[in-house]
Amino acid sequence: MKPQTHHDNEDVEVESEEKQNGEEIEVDEERLPSQAMATHEVIRQEGEKELERDAMALLWSAIAAGLSMGASLVAKGIFHVHLNELPGGFLLENLGYTFGFVIVILARQQLFTENTVTAVLPIMHKPTPGNIGLLLRLWGIVLAGNLIGTAIAAWAFDVMPVFDEPTREAFLKISLKVMQNPPLEMFANAIISGWLVATMVWMFPAAGSAKIVVIILMTWLIALADT
Repeated sequence: MKPQTHHDNEDVEVESEEKQNGEEIEVDEERLPSQAMATHEVIRQEGEKELERDAMALLWSAIAAGLSMGASLVAKGIFHVHLNELPGGFLLENLGYTFGFVIVILARQQLFTENTVTAVLPIMHKPTPGNIGLLLRLWGIVLAGNLIGTAIAAWAFDVMPVFDEPTREAFLKISLKVMQNPPLEMFANAIISGWLVATMVWMFPAAGSAKIVVIILMTWLIALADT
């Protein structure tokens, strides 16, 4: 779980007008001009907490997220094997893609693609060199941790006798399909997927108890768009 303290490391602090004035970010919708402004401030507050987190805590959380995202491949691979001949089976197969995101987001682990909006808002609010440095620090640590976690998961799926041969072949087929896309197509898909993930994050403050539904629908759409 993410710590509840205002910041983890006394030497790492986001620069903002509120901190300069010894105040907290106002997130009460009744005291703000609109609900959209309240959503903006909630996400900015969360972004400041992320930017101020301890480096090792970020790294371990990012590694955990990389491992958790392996659940997407596991679910999609299993569905591929058992639903391959079913009409419209690709709809359920791509539902498997959502599993990793559900785990990562509800467990509040650090995923690089989810940090696009949350961590950027404080920098847009006050784009100082110090804040930009904190953003690059966060992105670098989280991306490295995610890659380490996914590499460990991929290695485990390949060498550990957990899955049968058809399922392992499905893992390979799914992975190769992604890697065989032309670079320009990968780039275009990344833009669309990044926009959808950013939209998903923006919806969270208003989603309430329906947060898991938002996660499933948005990430399922990403998977279907890449089919």
